[in-house]
Amino acid sequence: MLGFSLSMWMQGIKVPLFVGSNLLHCCIVGGSGSGKSTWLLYFIYQIRKSIPCEFVICDFKRSGEFTGITNHYAEYEICIDEIRLFYEEFSEAPDGGNGITRILIIDEIAGLLNHLNMTKEGKKEADEIRMIMSSILMLGRSRKRFLILSMQRYSASVFPASSGSADNFMISVGLGKLSVDGRRGLFAGEHFEGEEDITFGMGKGLLLRDGYELCGLQVPRLDKQKLLFILQSMNR
Repeated sequence: MLGFSLSMWMQGIKVPLFVGSNLLHCCIVGGSGSGKSTWLLYFIYQIRKSIPCEFVICDFKRSGEFTGITNHYAEYEICIDEIRLFYEEFSEAPDGGNGITRILIIDEIAGLLNHLNMTKEGKKEADEIRMIMSSILMLGRSRKRFLILSMQRYSASVFPASSGSADNFMISVGLGKLSVDGRRGLFAGEHFEGEEDITFGMGKGLLLRDGYELCGLQVPRLDKQKLLFILQSMNR
């Protein structure tokens, strides 16, 4: 489950929104105070309790919001090595997978790429990461290997518009008040009736899933620290 229908929530009715376990490529965007990290922890929890899975988490900015929930965890520039290791395993994975779903989560991907782009050598590494992400997005579903990207603002620097890589996201989530460019990048051409009357804020946003039209998303009211503790317990 991804959360609840925002329009129904505003009427006092809880209508859950679901996605299939083979549709996990996801992009989540939201600024400070939008509920982005809480939703991401909630999504991890929903996946973990539903299917056999293994997470690889790259927390570039050392937020500390994902510590202890997986044995495959990296911070700062060590994220590059973890991404390469995931890609190496992904490249060798057979069609249909090997019985377990593996998911690469890169938190603040735009920040990581911007940091790398500050040097000539770093630019090569940034291009390598883009290539890896594009390959996973295009071929990962058949191998049960998925990519989840998180960022504060949608940035076209993550993928060149001409590459078409971003079109392979199966779930797009925008929480809080998105910028015009951010909304266009995530949900170009999509709209739903009544959207202009909604005041988006913490835990409220937009959701686009494969096979469904754009809709409003209400994140359940959750205690982030309690959720993190539950996920850490599930990893023991």
